[in-house]
Parts: sequence; C-alpha cells; structure tokens
Amino acid sequence: MSATFKCQVSTYQQFVPRGDDGWRRTTQEFSANHTAVVVMHAWAPPPPDQLLGWHRAVPYMRDATEVLPQVFPSLLTAVRDQGLPVFHVTGCGPDATPAEPAVPTDPTWESLHEFCQNHVFPGAANLTDISTGRETRHIAPEAAALPGEGTAETPAALHELCQARGINHLIYIGFAINWCLLMSPGGMVDMKRYGYLCSTIAEAVVAVENEVTEPHRIEYHQALWRVAVEFGFVFHHREFIAALSNSKTVI
Repeated sequence: MSATFKCQVSTYQQFVPRGDDGWRRTTQEFSANHTAVVVMHAWAPPPPDQLLGWHRAVPYMRDATEVLPQVFPSLLTAVRDQGLPVFHVTGCGPDATPAEPAVPTDPTWESLHEFCQNHVFPGAANLTDISTGRETRHIAPEAAALPGEGTAETPAALHELCQARGINHLIYIGFAINWCLLMSPGGMVDMKRYGYLCSTIAEAVVAVENEVTEPHRIEYHQALWRVAVEFGFVFHHREFIAALSNSKTVI
C-alpha cells in the first residue's frame, strides 16, 4: 500500500512565450512514502541585544525569529502526525566537509582572504561575536529533533537516511533558502547530484538580503524561483498541512 497526497504548489514556466510573469499554481500528487521534510540550520537566534556583531552580519535572524514560532510548530506537527520522516541537517560538524587535499596557499591568497573576511563578510568588528555565537548556538526548540528522527552532518549521511526510508523527494525548511539550504553540506545542490527532487515551503524559509534587495525581498523571491526551476516545487504551509490531512492510501 502507498499513501499519496495532492497539494497545490507554485511552479514557474521558465521557457518562452510564457505570459504574465511565469508563475503558475498547479495541483500535483505526491507520494507520502517517498517524501521527507528536511529541517536545516534552524538555529535559535540570539536575543537582539546580544551578540550584536552576529546580528549585523546575519540580519535575516530577525525574520527567523518570527518564522520559528509562527510556522514551525503547526507545520512539523502535521508532518509528524501523517508519518512523513523528518530529517535534521546541521552540516557544521568536523565531518561536514569531505576530506580533500588542501588548496595550496601563498601570501597573496592569504592577504586576499583576510581582506574579504574583514571588509566583505563578516567584517572585522563582528568576528568576536560570531565566534562566540557559533560556539554557543543551538537548534531552536520549535525545530528540535524528536527521538528517532534522523540527523545528518554530511550529504552522504543524509543520502543514507533517505536510502533507508526509500525517500526520493526532500522538502527543505530552515535558514536561509538562498545560502545554507542551497549550498551548505546536505543542501539542495548536494542532494540534487544524487538525484533527489528538492522542494521548499515558502513560509518556512528566509533569505539573505542586501540593502538593494531588502525592501522587496528580492533575494527571497529569486530563491523560490530558483527552487521552482532547478530543484523541485514551492509549497505553501497552510495548503501543505491541509493536503497532508487529506492524504489517502492506495492499494
């Protein structure tokens, strides 16, 4: 027997002619037996009056503070109630990056690297707070793993979890959709190389913005477009929850 659910999703017609702006809403059928939700880098943001250097370097934490209590509890409860696997990816341990021969360095490389760290990101004045934050950070309680839920530090470990459960479709939630969820170990780029569909839930992610994009959340919308075109589908959390509750079993 297999369980399926139908859910309306956002897709993007990239090819032309497309009309309008390319976005479409379509209802698709998904296999609950082969789909898992991946909670990735859902760190608890420090209070706004603490570790100010980290807040300056990672301003999306303000948005994450709102998303965690407003979206995660109801979403993850619905996922767990319907029996979809929930996997957790931190990708920050010593084994997160595969062991490869070190890139040879030289004084010019070191100087350029130092310049970028001090003047591009994260900024010399912010380094101490960021170092402290990384040493003390923890997953937000709204996103914490429950007993029995798989945790992975590497793409290979996440692939192993998926293989054990017969998963071929990963739905990512966490922070940030155009950065860690895309490029960090175990993110969409890594898992697409294995062959997985990689989707997201629009209300359960935030994005890294800059001073030009911030007013209209351009990077956020561009990241959703990238997911829809290159990786999978864009779900919306209320429709996703409703679809799970209406899931059916096929003999």
